[in-house]
Amino acid sequence: MLVCLFLQLLLSAGWASDYAQRKAAAQQHCEAIDPGQSQSGLAFNPDGYKSYYVQSECFQNAAIQFRDGALCDRVRRRYSLFWSSWGVSSGQCQKLVAQGLAADRAEIEGVRRSYLAAVPQLKSFRVERNGNGRDFDIVPEFTAGYAHGYTLTFEIVEVQQQPVLLHSDGYFIGGDSRLRIFVRQAEVRTRFPGMELNHVYKVRATMTLSMGNGGLSGYWSDAFLENAFPARERTQSLTIESRF
Repeated sequence: MLVCLFLQLLLSAGWASDYAQRKAAAQQHCEAIDPGQSQSGLAFNPDGYKSYYVQSECFQNAAIQFRDGALCDRVRRRYSLFWSSWGVSSGQCQKLVAQGLAADRAEIEGVRRSYLAAVPQLKSFRVERNGNGRDFDIVPEFTAGYAHGYTLTFEIVEVQQQPVLLHSDGYFIGGDSRLRIFVRQAEVRTRFPGMELNHVYKVRATMTLSMGNGGLSGYWSDAFLENAFPARERTQSLTIESRF
């Protein structure tokens, strides 16, 4: 499970959460199933799952996967005289969602403890002209700490109403990480047309421990993650002046 979590964190570092879209697609899939469609006589299924409504099974699986107990209200038990059916029911659904949430909290708390025990610091960074003489390189330096996936964001501040994004992406950062991040001048100019070369600008770097949104065993909503491990506890920033 830890390997799966690690891979998920690497894949999702720096990506926007797609929890809402994934859940909406799952609900839409369940809605398309005939509420009266059922399965029964499933002798080789585990006890409790030998008879059920197919749509209810779909909503229960979605509720568990997205840790959303509200979806359990759509789960109806199919009563049968000869086949056990308690496994697909509103009560069982709520129980399994609660178990999933408890496991998620324990998993996140483990990462939180490891991070807070050895927080790597964004010690410094510099922006310099790339070897092609046109574009830029951002070169950050870190202290040793918890090796993990992090999101790095670099912005020019105090030149427009909104910060000008230079770069934002996810990286695996360990104690000996040496990054040289390539930034195209043309892309920066699309967001900051008035940019002047050989001019000093304030640049803010933000480093955030990436938690992803869970994985195949269950997806975390942004609200759940924020409650379990707030972004403010895993984010640091540093602002410097740099000549472009």
